Amino acid sequence: MDKKSQGIQSVEFAFELLEAFLKIGRPVPLGEAAESLGIGKSKLHKYLTSFVRLGVIEQDASGCYSSGPKLLELGLGILGHMDLVAFCESELHRLRVESGEAAALALWTAQGPLIVRFLENPRPVAVAMRVGFYAPITSSAAGKCFAAHLPETAYAHLVRKELGDDADARRSFEDKLRDVAEQGVAVRSEQNQAIPGAKALACPVFDGRNMIVAAVLLIGFENERGTRPDDAVKLLTESARRLSARLGHTVSD
Repeated sequence: MDKKSQGIQSVEFAFELLEAFLKIGRPVPLGEAAESLGIGKSKLHKYLTSFVRLGVIEQDASGCYSSGPKLLELGLGILGHMDLVAFCESELHRLRVESGEAAALALWTAQGPLIVRFLENPRPVAVAMRVGFYAPITSSAAGKCFAAHLPETAYAHLVRKELGDDADARRSFEDKLRDVAEQGVAVRSEQNQAIPGAKALACPVFDGRNMIVAAVLLIGFENERGTRPDDAVKLLTESARRLSARLGHTVSD
């Protein structure tokens, strides 16, 4: 037997169990978990006893088991060392090719959404976007995307700076945020001299804590040969969902 192929089956099986509990996504009793996983209750109980001691699985007062805080801590530790730009790179290239539009990635900063990656339109369409551009919070797709999923305290100072004391403008902005949260995509359909590109779409990327960590964008739509807006929304939404899933985000039913 090739020694390189040897491993510890119990360790591999343990990780399969942990992955299964993450997919279940809710507290389950021992019997139901054993039936779902297709193993005996006594064998599963031995693993769960060790998992509970380690903190990767926890047992509530009713005896049900679910993923524990240590598992989340390990996942967040990995995420904290992850380069999100590099992590999203291949997905951005795929999005650019499939949509035929410029694709970009924005991260949140105290000064608002910051464009950290920009892939030019594959067709000869001029979009004067650049890495290092701060998108306005109230009038850009990226800004509305982040604001719809962040606590108001994170962006209130930017709204004050852009809208001042205009109560009507503030109410209109809040209405737009509710629409973005409900629809899952932020749209800038009008041209704005302060923002590159004729139109833009933005979708949130979530991590395992259901927190927004980035926004993926499509920018352009200046040429009839480009992707139709409805098709672009679907491509962008699917791209954001794939990235979120790889970061541990799960969509509850």
